[in-house]
Amino acid sequence: MRRTSLATLLTIVGLAVCAPAGDAYTVSRTQNPQFRVTVTIRPRHPEVGDRVVATVRIVNRTPYKHRAEWEVTWQTPTDGIGAAQVDVVEPGVITSATYRARVRASTPAGRYRIFASVRDRRGRTYAAAHVSYTPG
Repeated sequence: MRRTSLATLLTIVGLAVCAPAGDAYTVSRTQNPQFRVTVTIRPRHPEVGDRVVATVRIVNRTPYKHRAEWEVTWQTPTDGIGAAQVDVVEPGVITSATYRARVRASTPAGRYRIFASVRDRRGRTYAAAHVSYTPG
């Protein structure tokens, strides 16, 4: 999984946001101990004018190359995008991506959700996180 491959396949929307670290929701999993998948989404309680930011990190935790399949899905109340790829993952390599969307007055109520998984012949590791937007 090369960082450039993931970045090329996915569309990134919006601009950067600086939210307090305590306002993020992070899930990290290692169901298949060869890989760690971490997803983070912030802010936990989005309001009009906020930028919701979601990040994905996939790490090969072993000293060996692995042929693996990964997938990422980013959903907003009005849109979504996903990608999948089979690739050789180098030892210790971290693959990451960031997604952004601005909450506008016209945004309908709904969830912002980030999901990522990676699998090889020994099993799958996945993580998901979401926040809900309710118009005030």
